[in-house]
Amino acid sequence: MDTRLHVHVPAGSKRLRVDSVVAFGRDTSTARSDTNYLAEAGVPRVHWQRPIRGIPMGERHGTSDWMVPPLLALRQAVLCQEEEHAIASIDSALRKNFILPGQLDLLFDTLPQRLHGLRTELDPLADSGTESIFGVRMRRLGHIVELQRAVPGSSKFDALIDDVVAVDLDSKRWHSDEAQQKWDYDKTLQSFAWGRPAIRILPHHLFEYWPETLQAIERAVQDALDLRSYREGGRPKSAHS
Repeated sequence: MDTRLHVHVPAGSKRLRVDSVVAFGRDTSTARSDTNYLAEAGVPRVHWQRPIRGIPMGERHGTSDWMVPPLLALRQAVLCQEEEHAIASIDSALRKNFILPGQLDLLFDTLPQRLHGLRTELDPLADSGTESIFGVRMRRLGHIVELQRAVPGSSKFDALIDDVVAVDLDSKRWHSDEAQQKWDYDKTLQSFAWGRPAIRILPHHLFEYWPETLQAIERAVQDALDLRSYREGGRPKSAHS
């Protein structure tokens, strides 16, 4: 969520002239969006990094002297982000073939011990950064999250929570044209027809209104679990003393 420019430099670098780049960055008249990730104008955040054993760089290894290799860039991104964003970055790097699955061992070998547990939270089915972050948040709260679960007779929802509530994480980039919106509405109706409530949320629900969004999702999940229990002849869990 940090909108500043991040610059990765070798340890001991001097005369960086940081002040000279303050004026560069996104023009205030250009809004950030799903497709525009330009940094804000202002003082960049500088990361000093010693050479990492096992991750070579330089012209002999296919990178110029000013560009670090993908694995090193990802490592630095993981170090300067919150855990859920770090997980999303690794998921995205794997999904986009920015790094290869075989490089995960090297990545985590070079990360601090405190971050090694993040590997167990990676999800190869995450189709976007928001899906990764949503999955991490819900699983850490004790929910079962299955990403990319299909509705019979329709397409996949981004997530299925506790096998009872479907969730789609929309964005203007992929859900703005009329054909896609029609498909989304059809899929939601189909899900309800199969007895599975569906919820659609936008990025701002995830990042700006998460407590309210979580409350709505967990209420829908509990109601669906209670209904399932009732239909199976048991007492709803919420009715138990």
